[in-house]
Amino acid sequence: MIIENSFKQNDPAWHAARMKSIGGTDLSKIITAKGERSKQRADYLIEKASQRLTGKTKPLFQTYEMAWGNKYEPESREFFEFTRNIQLTQCAMIFFDEKKDFHISPDGFWDAKKAGFETKSPQLKEFKKTVDGGKLPTKHILQVQASLAVTGYDIWYFQSYFPGLKPFTIPVKRDENLIKIIKAEVNIFNRDVEKLITELKQ
Repeated sequence: MIIENSFKQNDPAWHAARMKSIGGTDLSKIITAKGERSKQRADYLIEKASQRLTGKTKPLFQTYEMAWGNKYEPESREFFEFTRNIQLTQCAMIFFDEKKDFHISPDGFWDAKKAGFETKSPQLKEFKKTVDGGKLPTKHILQVQASLAVTGYDIWYFQSYFPGLKPFTIPVKRDENLIKIIKAEVNIFNRDVEKLITELKQ
């Protein structure tokens, strides 16, 4: 893995790097949590080709839920660190290899223990649903397994956080079958993006 620290998350350079790469948060546009091809794949292929051709992407409008999540991410991370007497390392991105076409933007990682950290701060309804379910929500499976795929780590902690309440935290182990599919499908997708760009330029 290659740790990127020359810029910060949400900097212009971070957005530029993301356009050239597939991130863990966008994997659901390529495959499902079951490892099947996503119905969004064809449209996402066009979107990534456009980004790489123009160096531009659609502006991201921050919703109330997004602003809420960003606000409480540091507080959630601090709680995790305090209860374990550790300090997580933060960085802009981690790339899978030198090609820099597959990455994650982690909320933190603990290299000494080969573990990472992903936090979500949803609204109360979703937080309660996660707590009641007692497991990693399906919609976050790909992001967490992508983090394990990119880093090669053994464990990725998932934490759902709501201010004033006890966080829901679970360690997620590697799903080797899904990780194998993720790596293969990301490679195929990147190849298909470049193929499409070549065809469009002819």
